[in-house]
Amino acid sequence: MTSSLRNMVLSLTGLTFAAAAILAGVNLVTAEPIAEASVKARAEAMAAILPPFDNDIAATATELPDGQTVYTATLGGAAAGTAVETYSDNGFSGRFTVLVGFDTEGILTGYRVLEHAETPGLGARMTEWFSDPTQPTRYVTGRTGTLAVKADGGDIDAITGATITSRAFLEALNRARKAITD
Repeated sequence: MTSSLRNMVLSLTGLTFAAAAILAGVNLVTAEPIAEASVKARAEAMAAILPPFDNDIAATATELPDGQTVYTATLGGAAAGTAVETYSDNGFSGRFTVLVGFDTEGILTGYRVLEHAETPGLGARMTEWFSDPTQPTRYVTGRTGTLAVKADGGDIDAITGATITSRAFLEALNRARKAITD
């Protein structure tokens, strides 16, 4: 085959279609397992952050106009707590998603960061920074009311070197609380 513009265009077009077909095939094979893993991870997170419950909590999902999703947990038919899948667009690296649990009295019972793109070793520390009960100045579980970092007049220690992420994280928790009180 001689090298000509026509042959090069045909070769590149053929390679492009072959690559697209391979990617589509991989997507078909992996889409369902990825979705199942996401559902399983969310269910495990809810079990970890909420008081005990016995209902199919995923079936109670209510999507709010602002993009948050509220889940209602019950135990023996009585209210047990609420989980809110919330977010912040103000993280250092953009949007992150957090699942936040509350008991029936509005006390924060826990959280799990579901997705983020924060800097490893800095902002990514939000996954554990605010959940250490041995550090009362940054521990958010058991709190009520609006949360803010000390630099903004609150009583929560920000992640060292990641104040932007800390502010955004607490903004997400406050948004979740507002979702259950409005």
